[in-house]
Amino acid sequence: MQALKTIQQYSGKRQRGMSVIGLLIVLSLAGFLAITAMKILPMYTQFFSVKSNIESLRNENVSSMSTVEIQKALQKRFDTGYVENILAKDMKIRNDRRGKVLDLDYRDERELFYGLYIVLKHNEAIPLYK
Repeated sequence: MQALKTIQQYSGKRQRGMSVIGLLIVLSLAGFLAITAMKILPMYTQFFSVKSNIESLRNENVSSMSTVEIQKALQKRFDTGYVENILAKDMKIRNDRRGKVLDLDYRDERELFYGLYIVLKHNEAIPLYK
């Protein structure tokens, strides 16, 4: 019985919660994740903007357009959509047996910290015919 009273006395005085060092570790991890997210999210939004611009171009009748006309129409979309890291003239447009195909070779590289970079690469052949 004496041991039970002693345990009850000390259980109320024990520290509960997080120490200062634990709090600093959690805050530094949360800060790292926030900085990483602030660098990665614009990369993905710009990539999906490129994809949506190409998709809107697909909805037009591009079969009668030349390669230069397709690139100009795509560059106009990129300019209005604030796409900065890729140019339409760098994209290859080739003829397939069913129609024109755009080869998207997308690469976005941004610095996260001192000498540490994040790279987003995507290669895809997008048919421009329906």
